[in-house]
Amino acid sequence: MPSARAPHLVLLVVLLAVLAAGCDGSSAPSADASAPADDGVCGAEEVADGGIDGSIVNTDGEPLEDILVIIEHGDGFRGTARTGEDGRFTGTGVSGVFTITTVDAGHTPVVRTVTVPCGVLVPVELILAPVGE
Repeated sequence: MPSARAPHLVLLVVLLAVLAAGCDGSSAPSADASAPADDGVCGAEEVADGGIDGSIVNTDGEPLEDILVIIEHGDGFRGTARTGEDGRFTGTGVSGVFTITTVDAGHTPVVRTVTVPCGVLVPVELILAPVGE
């Protein structure tokens, strides 16, 4: 049986390879997920410390398992992952502006744009409502 972390690792490797040049270390990172991304390039050590730390819950705050998460970057990159039983997904080792979209037949899709500054692990909580609610 494949590890529940396998989709997370695949997403991490793909995101790291595609986006390693997201920003430079010339300015202090901001924890504000809405802050604009730097235009330079992050150092390898700085990129490794940043990324997306996501969770998906229902309207009662309970974690949702097996939700498809699509993460896209403006350069054309598109990666996918599924939440574990704890409702979590990750995309570590990346920086830049990402669009996160949820897909699940029983819940209304959520689309969120997130900016990940160099070296910052940005928490993202997405709340999904049942279809028709």
